[in-house]
Amino acid sequence: MDITCDQECEMGYIYLKESYSGNYEHFKLKETISQQNIDNTIDNIYLQLNRLNWPKKTYKEALNNGDFIEEFQNDLDDEGYMKGIELKLTQQKLKEIVDNLEMATFEFTNSKFYYIPFAKDEEIFSNKNYIYPFTKDEDAYVILSRSKQSRYEIDENGGTTKVYVIAYIKAIMFTEESPYDINYFKNLKIFKAFDE
Repeated sequence: MDITCDQECEMGYIYLKESYSGNYEHFKLKETISQQNIDNTIDNIYLQLNRLNWPKKTYKEALNNGDFIEEFQNDLDDEGYMKGIELKLTQQKLKEIVDNLEMATFEFTNSKFYYIPFAKDEEIFSNKNYIYPFTKDEDAYVILSRSKQSRYEIDENGGTTKVYVIAYIKAIMFTEESPYDINYFKNLKIFKAFDE
């Protein structure tokens, strides 16, 4: 998995698909971390997943319905699978992602799932968080938190204001039948802007 970051402006991007990554003109490779062992187990995975809120809609439907807005711009492919996550990425946040990137596998709905965390388990499996499938196939999901403190206001025609909660991506999980490749996630590459 590739991460580009410019800590001068505290911005970053996590590439979730190898086919979408690779051309980083203003970045150079700073660190590579390999994780070949993905046989970690998540204690009581069913209990953990049951804590989450499971709306009956896809990520894209929830986004289009105004259930939340994205932190910045998360890119989706034509089918609705997330290709990348744009986020505020301080040095501390990058360290948290690296420290908590313990991939795991588990059985769920009669399928083998791979789990990629971007935060601590207690931040991911909170009863305030939501899980959405990317498509109706339900072969890949995103877990996100919705901010209560930080809201974004948009003035629309007619002088009305809408307030949206911001969604922060906490983890993804997917099967081998999904378009995600677990081998791509096994090697974390961190690219930093040239002037850092």
